[in-house]
Amino acid sequence: MEEKKIKGKKNICIELGGVKTQTDLLWQMKTVKRDIISVIIPIYNVEKVLCRCIESIRKQTYKYLEIILVDDGSPDNCGDICEDYVDKDSRIKVIHKCNGGLSDARNIGIEFASGEYICFVDSDDWLDMDMIELLYKVCTEKNADIAECSYRNVFSNYIREETPCTAEIVEGDNLFALEGMLDWKYFKPVAWNKIYKRSVIGDIRYPVGKIHEDEFTTYKYFYNSKKVVYIDVSKYNYDRTRNDSIIGRGFTENNLDACFAFRERIDFFREHHIDTLERKMNNLYCHQVLESAYQCYKNKVRGKKVTQLIELVNHDLTYLKQADVNAFYLEEFDILRGGVKKYGKHRHRKEFS
Repeated sequence: MEEKKIKGKKNICIELGGVKTQTDLLWQMKTVKRDIISVIIPIYNVEKVLCRCIESIRKQTYKYLEIILVDDGSPDNCGDICEDYVDKDSRIKVIHKCNGGLSDARNIGIEFASGEYICFVDSDDWLDMDMIELLYKVCTEKNADIAECSYRNVFSNYIREETPCTAEIVEGDNLFALEGMLDWKYFKPVAWNKIYKRSVIGDIRYPVGKIHEDEFTTYKYFYNSKKVVYIDVSKYNYDRTRNDSIIGRGFTENNLDACFAFRERIDFFREHHIDTLERKMNNLYCHQVLESAYQCYKNKVRGKKVTQLIELVNHDLTYLKQADVNAFYLEEFDILRGGVKKYGKHRHRKEFS
């Protein structure tokens, strides 16, 4: 096992595969002129399912991988499990760091990735054996910057396919992808069912300290792409069984981060003159804010982010009255500006009248 301390990075160390050094492996892959795909897996408190995830990546039919395991200061045995894998597979690189959250772990993985392509996998999920090969194939054949597939929602007693899985291949430019993302059609804002050319990621990083982190970033990756491609087959398995996961904890104040992400999108679309999607983006933002505010009311959620949301609503009413947006949302925002309690009672009366 080879261990390195990274100069200028506090509390981070990297362990490289012990069968061959990582440098030797990457050199070998480059000499056969195959693109290296860096697979980044942030890891925290998933010792019971971590091996399932790692094994699904090790067994990929596309072998030219750089597997980056980012131990985000996990309090369980994840760090030891990662170290065991270093000696099993020369493609594996382990990064141990202090806990900083999912975004921070992904960002560290990006910094140390050397592949021409990048793929993100959540450590409680797993891949079909041919997912990466399939995405790489359609990406290169279509000369695309991002390739995406569908996924399965895996619950404790059933599996729900996210899409019909017709095997249809859909391709388009960046605006086509952005519109599909807003419509939840073909292209999704999630980080993990895709491969990306390194160039579209550039210096864009995930926001540290926030959840719904991909809502802040994926649309920027789409925008940076000249061409994107989607294939309607499920190859990613999304674990919906864990109650202790970020998604499984139920609605909290931190879920309001999605509202702030959508608000940033409005500014991004305006700054980049994406006028054809203005109405869709405005309506989607308003819907997200109203639903989140009602969840705050029903779950008795209070805090700084709730206050921030109401301040944002009051500020945005001026903009929205001049913008292209459904008039219904203006009426609802006018009620919400009076606070979550006022709006919650209004929604409750509408639902049960």
